[in-house]
Amino acid sequence: MRARITLFADRPVGKVNRWVFGNNMLGYQKGGWPHAEPDYHDRGAGVWDPELRRPVPEMVALAKNVGLSVARYPGGCGVHLFDWKRTVGPVAQRPEQQFGLPEFLQLCEAMGAVPLITLADYYGSAQDAADLVEYLNAFADARHPWAQLRARDGRRRAWNVRWFEYGNESEHGDHVSRRMSPREYAENYLQYRRAMRSVDPNIRLGAVIATGFPDLNEWARPVLQIVGKEVDFVVHHSYIPQYSREDGIPPAEDLFALALAAPDQIQAFYDDLRRLLREVTGRDNIPIAVTEFNGHFVQEKPVPYRHTLGNALLNAEMLRVFLKPQNRILMANFWQFSNEYWGMVKGYVHRGEQLVKRPQYYSFEMYHHYFGDELLEVEVESPRFEVDGGYAVAPARGRGQHGRPIGLPVQPEGTWQIQPVAGVEQRLEGEALAVEFRGGEDINYYHARLVLPAKPNTLYRLSGWVRTEGLTSSRGACFQIGDARGWLTTRSAAITPEVTGTSGWTRVEVEYRTLPDTREVEVLARRLEGGGAVRGRAWYRGVQIQQWLPRVFPAVPYLSAVASRRGKRLYVMLVNKHLSLPMRVEVQTQGFSPRSATMHTLHGERVDSTNEQNPTAVSVVRRAVGNVRRSFLVVLPAHSLTALQIDGG
Repeated sequence: MRARITLFADRPVGKVNRWVFGNNMLGYQKGGWPHAEPDYHDRGAGVWDPELRRPVPEMVALAKNVGLSVARYPGGCGVHLFDWKRTVGPVAQRPEQQFGLPEFLQLCEAMGAVPLITLADYYGSAQDAADLVEYLNAFADARHPWAQLRARDGRRRAWNVRWFEYGNESEHGDHVSRRMSPREYAENYLQYRRAMRSVDPNIRLGAVIATGFPDLNEWARPVLQIVGKEVDFVVHHSYIPQYSREDGIPPAEDLFALALAAPDQIQAFYDDLRRLLREVTGRDNIPIAVTEFNGHFVQEKPVPYRHTLGNALLNAEMLRVFLKPQNRILMANFWQFSNEYWGMVKGYVHRGEQLVKRPQYYSFEMYHHYFGDELLEVEVESPRFEVDGGYAVAPARGRGQHGRPIGLPVQPEGTWQIQPVAGVEQRLEGEALAVEFRGGEDINYYHARLVLPAKPNTLYRLSGWVRTEGLTSSRGACFQIGDARGWLTTRSAAITPEVTGTSGWTRVEVEYRTLPDTREVEVLARRLEGGGAVRGRAWYRGVQIQQWLPRVFPAVPYLSAVASRRGKRLYVMLVNKHLSLPMRVEVQTQGFSPRSATMHTLHGERVDSTNEQNPTAVSVVRRAVGNVRRSFLVVLPAHSLTALQIDGG
């Protein structure tokens, strides 16, 4: 297979933003997160030595070797109920949080990384956030008792931490009993920001707007409508594909073909997000912080796909997207650095374990060592491949097509089929189903049903209207659409956004693809359990389904490239996405006189190769290309990432 790239050394497109090579450090707090254990709250998943009270030198060296630029703390959903005040002060008084805030900041200094601190969203107050800024950044005198505590912790001069984010995936709730509405979150954000900036006007606070690739109207739009004039930056978490099977279906080659089609779709999401930011806020200068990203493979069999060569290639492709200046990516933080479930480094030094670089580590290492300071224009001519979509990846075929409705909407022929349930009163009020939750229990409500005809293997968009009055819990009223044979039989369903509190008639939508043997779908009036005891009222009406022609992206080039320059040296990152064939690539340069070239290639026997048993199964191989001219050939192995370095005369 053949392809061609053209490097335009005289066409710079922007500076290389090395803040996209950030990472996450874990300080899960006991009592605040069910997965907390000493390896996290005392050792930071292996980066902190609580006995010697210092960063682990071997981990610091590994972090520097990948150019770890921004470190985020304390880590993911463990922040929802995180009390930062339990992480400061004498270590003897916090024996279950020895990797606290001072230790994290010492680690950042040792690594040369900028700290990013995530604030609890379901614990504490705006005053607690202001106290945190005082602890970190204020002068240590009698006016600032929290700064005086910092001095007693061994740091008299200010840490001058600038970057914070309010919450983590806040739209999902605290995983215990609470779930904020977009309005509640946005109003809290403004209170926190004003309180923090009253202590230090130089701080910058990010607002959570999306996890994954949802409909931006569900959470992002209502949040931006409130915070848009003041927000410093917005926060997105990029996880794709959404894969959790343990049976090896589809085969690894098919799954990673899907995964490697996703980066173009990630780019389309950022295009949509930037349009939304302009539309809602009237601003064109709001940066995006991708404070978590990875391939979302949540399984162990047949191998943990999150630790494979294929996932390393996917993450390299994400970095290519984040580097594009038009996306205005402020920073990006891989999830996450060491151990736990996702770490790019495996092993604990204090146990005498070998430190293993997982494949995704090498993608960052190559960018750190073999990439320049100034991005260059590059053109790629390559054969393309197609995918049918799946696991949150849209189809990619031909020239692509825009999504659109087909035919007329379908409405139910009958009325709601109601099944009695304790603690809930259900009745019809004209065309609406009225539901009153009386029992004060955490009720899983699914007891009113509509049935509609549907075609097999067809995409539908369900829409309907929901109104609420005094609905007390964090889980609200919504619709569920699924195969009419029921969830327990088919495990096939989708749920609309939820409406909480008191809200006027709100239109909600969700897409659902029927099974190959579906003949009917059911729509349930829903309130999911998990949000705590519920009282209040909800009304449901206006249900219809619309057959939908899905959006199809263009077929995907087998070869991707991103180029840069430093002095008299050009660098190109090349990904061969063909999973079985090598690629012969003609490299042409313009505005540059090449003299010699070297290749560093990340490769393994299979796209699902890991280093879990054999630490060198996936590794980087160096090969000298030798003397070259303005046009020369290189050969890229199948399923590989190659850093091509071209030296000028």
